[in-house]
Amino acid sequence: MEIHKPKPIHNWREFLKEVGTIVLGVCVALGAEQAVEWVHWRNQVDQALEVLAAELTLNIAHGGERVVREACIEARLDRLADILDAASRSGVLPPAAEFGSAPRRNWTRGAWDSVMSSQVAAHLSRNQLTQLSMIYEEIQSESELNTKEAAAWTDLYAMVGPGRRMDPVLDQALHAALGRARSANREMALNGGQMARRAQRLDLPYSDEDRQYIAAIIHHARDCTLPGTVIPPHYGEAPAAVLQKVFRDWQKYPPYTDRPPESAK
Repeated sequence: MEIHKPKPIHNWREFLKEVGTIVLGVCVALGAEQAVEWVHWRNQVDQALEVLAAELTLNIAHGGERVVREACIEARLDRLADILDAASRSGVLPPAAEFGSAPRRNWTRGAWDSVMSSQVAAHLSRNQLTQLSMIYEEIQSESELNTKEAAAWTDLYAMVGPGRRMDPVLDQALHAALGRARSANREMALNGGQMARRAQRLDLPYSDEDRQYIAAIIHHARDCTLPGTVIPPHYGEAPAAVLQKVFRDWQKYPPYTDRPPESAK
């Protein structure tokens, strides 16, 4: 068996040549490894941005909806204020039908929380991380405001019913609820508009379907029709009574049956 022994290095030139070859090989290996790692994280970031774009589509639509509906909700509150002021003077709360409420929406942030708890967040650009953080702070604010607003409208529904005496305690409670509803409506419109514009300006991969969904929600939000004129025979009503039809349909045709209700399609 022939054994190849390493050649002895006779001078510094040969030594530096050997060292250079080794260093070059190490650099090439490290560069290739870093390139593979960069491609991996670039793909991870792209996938995360697609998921965030899908989640933000819902929030952008809801934020735009609040901007469009602000005047409608304000006008509805103006009518309620006129009724309350007249009832304060006369001492009688007139019969009132369901007068609708501000929209109650789910302000989602699950995808953002998942990204922030993963290693992908460290590979987002500084601008993306800053802008997304601000957007989701506004989304959290919208969620909290929407919860308070829903409580205010539920209190206002003490007006819905066949008519009764307007005592000072009820007068004070209804006027306080009216003020809370106005404040929430204005804050949600301002905050929602800022959030929607900031999210749209961010260079995220919104699909054509995402943009069409946003446009459809905002178009539908222009409808300011009252829910009905039927005055209930008793007090204790709450907003969104129209959803009872959906509940009854689902009770008649539960999920996973052969015939889903038309209202749930």
